[in-house]
Amino acid sequence: MRMFRTNTGGARRVVATVAAALLAVPVAGVGLAPIPARAAIPGIPQGFPIDRMYQECDPAQAHAEGYPDWRYGETARRYLSDGTVQFTNTTQQKVNYSATIESGTNHKIEANSAAKLPSNWNTTAKSDIGLTLSNGWIEGETIGPIELGPGESFRVEYGTVEKDFVSMMVECRDGFFGNNAGADVIRGTGPAERYAWAYIIRADGSVDDQALEIPARAPGANSRVLDGGYTTMSGPSLEKIADEKVDYSIAPRVELDRQQWPEQGQACRPQDRQWHPHSIEGVAPTFRKPGYSQDFLNWTDADYTYRGVTDHVVGAKFNGNMTWMGNFGRLPQGWLESIDAVHRAYMPVGTPLEPIALKPGERVRVEYGTTMLRVNYSELRCGRDGTYSMIHRLPQASAPTGFWAEATITAPDGTKRVVDVTPPDWRELPVPTQARY
Repeated sequence: MRMFRTNTGGARRVVATVAAALLAVPVAGVGLAPIPARAAIPGIPQGFPIDRMYQECDPAQAHAEGYPDWRYGETARRYLSDGTVQFTNTTQQKVNYSATIESGTNHKIEANSAAKLPSNWNTTAKSDIGLTLSNGWIEGETIGPIELGPGESFRVEYGTVEKDFVSMMVECRDGFFGNNAGADVIRGTGPAERYAWAYIIRADGSVDDQALEIPARAPGANSRVLDGGYTTMSGPSLEKIADEKVDYSIAPRVELDRQQWPEQGQACRPQDRQWHPHSIEGVAPTFRKPGYSQDFLNWTDADYTYRGVTDHVVGAKFNGNMTWMGNFGRLPQGWLESIDAVHRAYMPVGTPLEPIALKPGERVRVEYGTTMLRVNYSELRCGRDGTYSMIHRLPQASAPTGFWAEATITAPDGTKRVVDVTPPDWRELPVPTQARY
């Protein structure tokens, strides 16, 4: 396992155990793009998917539940293939096929890296994201049995899921769960569960996906980062997105909770030199913050339904700041919600995307990311005229409003079509992971 801290203050062989009439032909991931090269240490993710992070809390209840504590969140996963083999039944009768792992594999955490992890990592990391010291395939394990008819083939890719993670010392502070100010933020990667992606190729060329007892992987290649490589705070240039021909303002849909804040034109209170919240508006249309892409080729001779699953976390956080510190430098509660945005949200790893019907030979690229809204906001303070007349318009910021996923399908003749594959529960707010902090 590789790990990093920042302070925030051919394939293996498989042999058959059935009749000699079965033909074993090793193949090399037909139709899948190679796993992309990446840095040894995961970059800063677009979200921090730690359970209950940034949610409201009660200090006494949190203490009773064991907080503060190191907790883990999965930020990405990739599938490390340990072997891919195809078997064909060349007889004229049905046979039961089982494969036996002949060469064992093992993916493990390096001892010097493991020693740098928090002392209780092997309990919370396992319970939170399924991380293990080591995992792989043991010589002599079997996959199957699978019944094959005449002319049918069985193809299986087996391997181990490697997960990127982020870990924080989570504590209940100021009414919500957050990272301990003096603790490190740990980013790393390590082995988790095993997978096997298996299917039967029927004699007529159609494909029958097989469910196995171990977790199955998604059929596409591992994700690639889209242009930008953005973090939770960064995103495309708002200046480049601006277009006065199509931009329009979104006023608050509900009356803002101004509490005891002054309004423009009121007489100044004695000795009041503080900045106060003044106004907010959204700027539409929304824009897409890029995330990641997946590729898949239907190399069979029959129709195939591709079911994509996200393998990187995508998300965003409101990236503005205020001089007013009444809400710890954030906008007042409810102000972002009034323009249909939120302070923070992410779409987790493992989110199923909408299925895509593919014809033989069609290739699909799926891209997914975060839907963002531009935000204009300002503060107010006492002016030289003795009234609250001094307005500070802060730099334009952005905030998440939902998520998007889109598939571009290319036919063998080069024609293309675009399909929206956004999961309905993640398209618009509210979403399960949104937070006010």
